[in-house]
Amino acid sequence: MKKIFFLLFLIMPINVYSIIYPIEPKYASLKKDRVYLRWNASFDAPIKFIYQKKNLPILIIDKYDVWKKVRDIEGTEGWIHTSMISNKKTFINNKEQNLFKYKDNNNIVNAIVKKGVVGKIINCDEIFCKVKIKPYRGWIEKKYLWGIKKD
Repeated sequence: MKKIFFLLFLIMPINVYSIIYPIEPKYASLKKDRVYLRWNASFDAPIKFIYQKKNLPILIIDKYDVWKKVRDIEGTEGWIHTSMISNKKTFINNKEQNLFKYKDNNNIVNAIVKKGVVGKIINCDEIFCKVKIKPYRGWIEKKYLWGIKKD
């Protein structure tokens, strides 16, 4: 009896930890123009949503075999096959803002970036990110971008 209790004591913390913290959430992006979000981690599972935007950022929140559970900017969650996910760092702009040519000199504006625009992240510092939004490159405020860690 003591052996069974001891074994259960050893096994329980591992299982509880894996349920609470399945993986460290991380941002990624969609690899193709047409990606299926499914209800479950299977090709037989019904399609919940069809994404039609390449490079759209997503947050990976769980994984199972060759499937990743993701969340989008709207909060929609579902499963995507790993072959449709890229590690490219991209963003969605949450507020209309200026795209500056230089981060230190805010007088030169390359473009005005509308809400909902998707672009690629080149690099970031504490306040600004250098981004590429075809055909423009420049600096944009990090706090209004979804798809990048804020810390």
